[in-house]
Amino acid sequence: MPSTEELLRASQRGETSAFAELVRCYERAAIITAHAVLGDFHLAQDAAQEAFLIAHQRLGQVRHAAAFGPWLLRIARRRALRFRRRRTAERTVAGGVDRAAAESSDWMEPYREVVAQIARLPEHERIVVVMRYVDGWSMKEIAEATGRPVGTVTKQLSRAIERLREWLVEVQ
Repeated sequence: MPSTEELLRASQRGETSAFAELVRCYERAAIITAHAVLGDFHLAQDAAQEAFLIAHQRLGQVRHAAAFGPWLLRIARRRALRFRRRRTAERTVAGGVDRAAAESSDWMEPYREVVAQIARLPEHERIVVVMRYVDGWSMKEIAEATGRPVGTVTKQLSRAIERLREWLVEVQ
């Protein structure tokens, strides 16, 4: 499989199949990032899709391939925040029940509380957790992608896991 750098450079040259592969690689992380904000699987899919559209339009802004993942996840989070603001405004105007938030995808159900707690993490820790445990990146790959030393990434991940343990124990 080509590296993120190879896929990014090919995408910047206009190769649509390379961008499709980037989408495949980062889709789950983008959906989970958006779901952490929205709490709704279908809206999270929509927000992630918009994030990929924005990323495709702005590919020329990415100078270092290692920055692509965190950059994309920030876009996904911002899209999700925009969706949430719009949904809140619509509920206020309609004065009704938010049925979309009450519905979820079956695969997400066992992870709902974990995703909710991941959403509470500071952004730098949340990105590291998603890259490591959702996308399965190695510590070295995360360090390269975020531009941080491996020791820093390890410490951030360790702190994030400790926070998640504490928060999940509180919930039970």
